[in-house]
Amino acid sequence: MISTWKLQRELARLRTQVAAIPALISQPIVQRRYDKRRADIVKIKQGELPCGENVVIYLIFQPNGVSESVLETCRYLNSSGFSPIVISNCELSSEDEFAIATNAHLVVQRPNYGYDFGGYRDGVWLLNARGIAPKALVFLNDSVWFPAIRGVGVLDQMLNHPSPYVGVQSFGDISNTGNGLGFFASYCFCIKNSVWRSETFQNFWSEYRNISNKEVTLRRGERKFSRLILREFGGISLFDVDRFQEMLHSLTEEELCEALRDMVVTDPMLEAAQSRLMGAVTERSTIKEIRDLIILSSEAKNYIAAAPILSLKMLLLPFIKKNNERHYVLARRNILRAFDEKRLQNVEPVVIKEIRASV
Repeated sequence: MISTWKLQRELARLRTQVAAIPALISQPIVQRRYDKRRADIVKIKQGELPCGENVVIYLIFQPNGVSESVLETCRYLNSSGFSPIVISNCELSSEDEFAIATNAHLVVQRPNYGYDFGGYRDGVWLLNARGIAPKALVFLNDSVWFPAIRGVGVLDQMLNHPSPYVGVQSFGDISNTGNGLGFFASYCFCIKNSVWRSETFQNFWSEYRNISNKEVTLRRGERKFSRLILREFGGISLFDVDRFQEMLHSLTEEELCEALRDMVVTDPMLEAAQSRLMGAVTERSTIKEIRDLIILSSEAKNYIAAAPILSLKMLLLPFIKKNNERHYVLARRNILRAFDEKRLQNVEPVVIKEIRASV
């Protein structure tokens, strides 16, 4: 029998898809009006930082006031050699605008039209309008805490990797050239100048159709953009599932047993298997079962949610999702428990503080 929370999730997804129908009809008209008045609608404030050769379009949506972690992210981007162009999908208070401007090249305020890809689109438009052609351009949004842990130079990895398209996380097979091609998560990815200058990249953004519907935005934005760039340029994912599974095979028996306790599962069959293995005697066959179960749960759900402690502690993935789906909420509770038990001490204090307040 399907769980109540799963049923509610699927019903919510269905409502979102149905709600998109009238928006799909009116969208071309709305976008033409928006683009015609964009220079007046989009409010731009000059920040205190000059624009360097490496740029980040940092999309935020903080309707209740800008959090300290967002300001920390701006400082981190600056200290990592990137010029932040912060795009807010809601109006900022004068205090928040000033606070961001001290650690940004530009502070942009726009309506929440088109969600993150609507903001990304305006960021590309703004760079072109100002004649800025970055050597490297990172797209980042505040659906994650970043950096969530200390000492991981993921921006350096992106910058120094020879690939013109570098993603943090991939879903599916990004080497597949057919219809089964995977895609990159849109919360953080990087393109190099060769991609920026290409007609493929520029045409995507000039032709991209904004819509304030999350399901359609994921399809038109995250998946379509990623697959388009992957097909033309190829790409590399820094924290793909293969790397996660390789890390699993490097763990000791003790570490695997700890990972089993920390695993987040909501499927009744996986929960039953977790309970059984937690009560089992540690034997070679049991250890293999534990590893297989963690792999199975990470395939059933994004491993960030299924194995949050492993992701931070062993994989050193410097991102924590803010998603309010049940799986991610449970993941953040496990992160807090591991932190309080002094088993996860590399998480940034401001991130722990905000997670604690949120759960």
